[in-house]
Amino acid sequence: MSLNRGQDLLRAKKINEALPLLLKALDDPENLQECPSIAQMLPQERAIEFLEMAELKGRAHMMAFMGPRCFELTGEEDAYGAPRFWGIFETRPYMRILGALVHTYIQLGRCCVRSAPVPATNLEILRICESDNMGQRGSTSVLLLRVGRAADALYFAQQWLENDEGPPGSGLDFAAPRRTPMTDAQRRKMGKYVSLQMIHAAALAAFTLDGDSALARQYLHIAAQTPLVFIKVLGRFKERDDADTRPVRTSNGVGDARDHLWLAQDLWTQDAVWNWVDSDPVVKAHVLRLCSNPTCKKREPAVGQWQKCSGCKQEWYCSRVCQKDHWTQHKEPCKKEQYYANSMSYY
Repeated sequence: MSLNRGQDLLRAKKINEALPLLLKALDDPENLQECPSIAQMLPQERAIEFLEMAELKGRAHMMAFMGPRCFELTGEEDAYGAPRFWGIFETRPYMRILGALVHTYIQLGRCCVRSAPVPATNLEILRICESDNMGQRGSTSVLLLRVGRAADALYFAQQWLENDEGPPGSGLDFAAPRRTPMTDAQRRKMGKYVSLQMIHAAALAAFTLDGDSALARQYLHIAAQTPLVFIKVLGRFKERDDADTRPVRTSNGVGDARDHLWLAQDLWTQDAVWNWVDSDPVVKAHVLRLCSNPTCKKREPAVGQWQKCSGCKQEWYCSRVCQKDHWTQHKEPCKKEQYYANSMSYY
């Protein structure tokens, strides 16, 4: 009753009347799952106020359900004896409250001060969740950078980049990072798949600590192999106002690039950082696109100059003439890509 009445008042823009009822509704743990959607209906300051109160109530519910030590690392293997929340269905509404808090803090700009709760909340999610179902791991190093913890940011990224199965303790022990170049063995440990968000954060953290060091360049050159971020940075395209919310995503695709840029584009466009990236010939070789017409293959004179195919968004052309000339070859794969993208949007 309190939940429905509170939601009705919220839809009527009667926020001061709605909030007491909504908070009372959270006495029932079943209603915790409604918190993120309620927060989206509130102004950001009030959303934070609501979510912080919801987190306290959710924490109390978790302790009542799982025991008073459920947030502690006890060393017990019993899932109810140590933080491994995502494996327990009843904990997921509480975890989503934490995720909504991080998102709202960032939108309001609270990640820009050293006392900000953003990294602490983000790290708490990783600490109590045995997997990264909340998608917080990729943003952690950048959030640490934003509050002046560059060494911790680099250490966290290194732990996840250079340990095939992930580091013990999720990389949250925060020791001094390695600041010397990677050996061939360390580079091989990364394998073929390297997280877009993590490698870009590592490059940014290493440069923040030591400038144009050999290690920073190593990370930069690996990051440039997935050039989506640096095309946006060097082209000085508009910074995103929010994270990527599209329902269909691929690993290391546009969604991951957008999420990273949402948090870090202003860090990359600082004069010293931008000049470092822009002056690197390896980066330029990856970000300057070739015209997709095989009879042309001109290279862009400047980042982001070629126009992409409006259908598949996978091919780039130096001119309408080249696009028209290539259409007979491109038509079939273009239509297939569009069909695939449209069909995936329903899932």
